[in-house]
Amino acid sequence: MSHDAEARIGCTTDKSTLASVTAFSFKHLSLSLSVDFATKEIAGTATWTVIVAEAAEALVLDTTAGLAVTAATVNGHTVECRSLAPHECLGTPLAVPVPEAEREPGNELTVSLTYSTSPQSSALQWLPPAQTAGKQRPYMFSQCQAIHARALFPCADAPTCKFTYDAEVTVPAWATALMSAEPQGGPQEVPASDGSTRRFAFQQDRPVPSYLVAVAVGELGSKRVGPRTTVWAEPCMVEAVAWEFGETERFIATAEDLTGHAYDWSRYDILCMPPSFPYGGMENPCLTFATPTLLAGDRSLANVICHEVAHGWTGNLVTNHTWEHFWLNEGWTRWLENRVLTRLSPHGEELYNFQMQESLTHLEEAVSQFGATSPLTALVPPLDGIDPDDAFSAVPYEKGLALLNHLTSVAGGHAKFETFAKAYIAAYARRTLTSADFRAFFCEWCGKEGVDCSGVEWEKWLLEPGMPDRAMQGVYDYPDTLGAKATQLVERWVSCPEGQFAAEEYAALPPPLKTHFLESLLARSHKAGAPLLPLAALQRMDELYQLTDTRNAELRCRWQRVCLCHRAAFIVPEVVDFVATVGRMKFVRPLYRELFAWEEQSAVAVRTFMQHRDGYHPICSKMLSADLKLDGKSAKEQRT
Repeated sequence: MSHDAEARIGCTTDKSTLASVTAFSFKHLSLSLSVDFATKEIAGTATWTVIVAEAAEALVLDTTAGLAVTAATVNGHTVECRSLAPHECLGTPLAVPVPEAEREPGNELTVSLTYSTSPQSSALQWLPPAQTAGKQRPYMFSQCQAIHARALFPCADAPTCKFTYDAEVTVPAWATALMSAEPQGGPQEVPASDGSTRRFAFQQDRPVPSYLVAVAVGELGSKRVGPRTTVWAEPCMVEAVAWEFGETERFIATAEDLTGHAYDWSRYDILCMPPSFPYGGMENPCLTFATPTLLAGDRSLANVICHEVAHGWTGNLVTNHTWEHFWLNEGWTRWLENRVLTRLSPHGEELYNFQMQESLTHLEEAVSQFGATSPLTALVPPLDGIDPDDAFSAVPYEKGLALLNHLTSVAGGHAKFETFAKAYIAAYARRTLTSADFRAFFCEWCGKEGVDCSGVEWEKWLLEPGMPDRAMQGVYDYPDTLGAKATQLVERWVSCPEGQFAAEEYAALPPPLKTHFLESLLARSHKAGAPLLPLAALQRMDELYQLTDTRNAELRCRWQRVCLCHRAAFIVPEVVDFVATVGRMKFVRPLYRELFAWEEQSAVAVRTFMQHRDGYHPICSKMLSADLKLDGKSAKEQRT
């Protein structure tokens, strides 16, 4: 491997932070926060305990232009902070002067900052009652991954800076506060000038990076569904959520067995979010945030919860050193998720083979979206001056999984590679690592086990853009046994759309195969670059299979995309309704892109977005603006 290639895969410089991540060691954070729904602001103090590693005149923290720091002390001494030059993507760094007498390496500093967020904070979404399930009370939640913690509190917003934290959160008397930490007793009543409030206390004893600090406040109810799991949701949704996620303990226990490492986070609670939540799930320690689009009524979409459970080991416990090594979080989590599901499924390895085919389909679509030569389709993408959100795609998930499948083949199969996984997690628990660290550990393990790994083309895997080489062992050679019925049904429709079909054929397919049926149809439509089926055949398919009326959000999205690819005007009102009521980017981004690509409907896409953009999470709104080519346009231009 060339010197430049070695430098890239071993790069420890975090290009997504402006903070003093090497000059100081961040040990603990104490938060005291007050949530104000009227002003849409959080105000309070953030008190850091840091150790001086290198003598420096100032501690530099990541913040944003909208985060106002009004007072600061260092070891009890009042200091005057100053904002440094803002960066287009990375925010406005804040320099906190360190008194000269305190700069000795090894010194412990207590740095306290009084601050408030802004209503436009990219880390927070404030929902009016109309956007909640109960329609009676407002709701607020955070989403800090990848680099939005700096819009919630002053911090070193970098994965390598792991710290413990405690927090007190004061909220209206009707509200419940939750955080990615262990609750400390029940709420305390706190008198206030404008009415009573309640204060909730939390403690996180395991070190976490800033992106895993999370808070949510709303009118919430709960139900215990396992020995270490309570589900939370708006009261009218609790029972449905409890049933849908009732098998969570099976995922946790199986992951513990596979990794050989006990679950490290005391609790695995789940908060079912409002529809605007931009992701399928977010692996906040002790409190996974989950989209309500998982509520299919048959537990068929619980694999997302399995994915977030897996993050308890791969991501939260063992963490990528910087966002350029994000595949170490997500590729590994996709692997562990699918090994857990394989163990629990009556189909065993047939399920794994099937899921790997689906994974490659998703990877092909992501690579196609960026372009096969885009550096952002490399497993270790260059993020110089790039917001990690702009690089976000299925690539680190699915290409990372493909690499681990290749290494599984090199190691000698699943049983052998699971032995490696246990050693890997044991070695890097509560640590961060780079891709070079991972390569070195795998090669060292192979040497001890007598495994020949000399043929692994690390530079090609980690740095080359596009799809993995088809000659790569263990990547493409998965037999289509479980998915055969769905694949054959697609073939029949494509080869003879006027043929004989029965509703029972589709109805008999389990939910994953129904998804596979539509996924295959969509992939073939994209590859063909032209409609595969006449409009009458699509309408007939809909009548037989009741696709437009499905409750399953995964099926609904794929069916709508198939129809948009075929320029089926009858689906447009359904698409508009769907994207107006959910904010999960997995669904709304491809639907908006497909609608926008249809020349006759591009104005509908823009108009729909403009009508509903305030209901989307700030991250989602930003990405949709880019998808619809609205970046930099005035409000008038966007409307027209």
